[in-house]
Amino acid sequence: MTPAEADFENISVYLARSSEPRTWLFYGDSITHGAAHTHGFRAFPEIFAERVRWELRRLYDVVINTAISGQTTVQLLDEKRYDWRVRRFRPDAVFILIGMNDIVKLKDVDKFRVNLVELVRRVRNDGAIPILQNYGGILNVPDNAKYLLRYEKLPEFNAAIRQTALEKSTIFIDHEKYWKENIPDKKTLKLHLGEPIHPGGKGHLEMAKLIFQTFNIFDPDSPCCNPVGTPYSL
Repeated sequence: MTPAEADFENISVYLARSSEPRTWLFYGDSITHGAAHTHGFRAFPEIFAERVRWELRRLYDVVINTAISGQTTVQLLDEKRYDWRVRRFRPDAVFILIGMNDIVKLKDVDKFRVNLVELVRRVRNDGAIPILQNYGGILNVPDNAKYLLRYEKLPEFNAAIRQTALEKSTIFIDHEKYWKENIPDKKTLKLHLGEPIHPGGKGHLEMAKLIFQTFNIFDPDSPCCNPVGTPYSL
């Protein structure tokens, strides 16, 4: 059994058969933060919390979101901040989504991968399960240099996350693949975004749904999996 398979089995036990409370932590940038562009709707860590703590009746589980808008792998690795944002909570699992800002700040995909590998190593050494994710679709904004760079380079950075997950044998949630298969055109993509590079309420729901599907806790009758009302009914 690979480390990723063992981690998946452990999480499956946590969610389906164990009554022992667990701590789930989400770590990353503005997309995990849920900053601004959700327009008041829930971000995917909040949807996860509702599904796990209420619908699955894991009432004593703790879900923590320490993501911060604008951050890169450099900030996530800062030792003092890492202690404050991750280590002190002693999480059982850490969901990591990072790289969107590395594209324009770090720029070097090889350095990004080195940082991501170190982040996975640190989470494991602290006794938690690392869960790597990549990003779904974004729009091309040709008159904005930073947004254009993100649009051009995101496939490369997403691929680096995918490859790191494979090489380091971590659980991997492939939002890029899921969005390509389920959100195939620009018009539909716009409905899932709060602005060109940030998911809106509908996009965050799709991210949460893929997490639920990954861990076999998706239920089409669940309000968290299929909420009713704007914007989800569009």
